[in-house]
Amino acid sequence: MRRLMRFIRARSDNASAADSSQTQRHLPGWRTIAATVMVVLLAGGGIGVYLERGHLADILVATSADAGLKLEHIEVYGRTHTPKDVLLAASELTLGEPMLSISLPDLHARLSTIGWIEDIAIEREMPSTIRLLLTERLPMALLQTVDGHRVIDASGTIITGADPSAFSHLTVVAGKQAAGKVAPILNILRTEPELYAEVWAVTFQSERRWDVHLRSGIRVRLPEGDPRTAWSRLAMIDHSKRITDRDLAVIDMRVPDQMIVEPNIPVRGKGSKT
Repeated sequence: MRRLMRFIRARSDNASAADSSQTQRHLPGWRTIAATVMVVLLAGGGIGVYLERGHLADILVATSADAGLKLEHIEVYGRTHTPKDVLLAASELTLGEPMLSISLPDLHARLSTIGWIEDIAIEREMPSTIRLLLTERLPMALLQTVDGHRVIDASGTIITGADPSAFSHLTVVAGKQAAGKVAPILNILRTEPELYAEVWAVTFQSERRWDVHLRSGIRVRLPEGDPRTAWSRLAMIDHSKRITDRDLAVIDMRVPDQMIVEPNIPVRGKGSKT
């Protein structure tokens, strides 16, 4: 039981007990409040023949609020990208509302509609706190769509509400069914940090394999089977020969133990470069 003391003074055991009793009368804790609510429940059970269940529930909520069970604190953990105003608006929580009037399943459903939130746990701590534990989606790539770029997570889910311009450093991914397949290939490309630093986009070809686009304009064609080995082999060659610095259009790694290159020769026609 909490006690409020303005000062501490040596006194007899009887005086301390009397003061403690007085403090309890003026400052009831949540257990006392809970006991009051139980009295209401028992009383309601005795007159249940006269009251509908909904009306009894209203009395219970009102009585608990009068006894001090009101929302005073909203604690949020794990929020990095989710806008605060969006979170509060979706929660529909209002400070001062009765704690027992808050439906946790309904609150969970409302907050789960926020694009940034992958999962959420909600705790109700009496007498006055709602605690929100967020697990946010992690941006992995920018998906190229007919409507422009969209931020996606590792599962390929579009993160609604995420501003693509704030994540321009992410790799662009394109191709049919590419969104749900991009996480493994990006994990492979990251195993060679120096070479990966030159990657700006990947495209899923024929829903089977990947082409990697470097900032220099070179397209690297990876095989359908074992792209990791092909990418590591290219990294070793590039480390010693700086092949990605050359004026090339394509580096084809699809044939095991071979590397086929195509020079960057412009195609000309009727006086214009195409």
